[in-house]
Amino acid sequence: MKYPIRFVATVALLQGAVPVSAMPVSEFLPKADKLMNAGMGAMFSKHRKPVMVEMKKVTNGYRGDIQAARAAGKTPSSCPPPKGKGKLNGKEFLAHLKTIPVGQRNMEVKTAFHGFMKKKYPC
Repeated sequence: MKYPIRFVATVALLQGAVPVSAMPVSEFLPKADKLMNAGMGAMFSKHRKPVMVEMKKVTNGYRGDIQAARAAGKTPSSCPPPKGKGKLNGKEFLAHLKTIPVGQRNMEVKTAFHGFMKKKYPC
């Protein structure tokens, strides 16, 4: 009886240790670009969900990284936007992604987002 419990516990631990795959800019940019150009059709686009999920993951991670840096007594990579002015301008972020050289677009969207925020809201 102990063997099945150990097996289940081990599998559960291993599943928790598997990193969530991060989307590279090279994959994200075409989807986001198509979504931005879809107008009213964006609501029904197949690209809507993956782009929204990635952006939610990235922005939540960004906030967490700032909190973690402050909790550790370190200066975060960028300052958070001023209260009430934290709305992300999608066109502005896409323009930033397009400035990344094609050869470097294998970086994670998270890394590109941190670079964008560092330019926009330096400490």
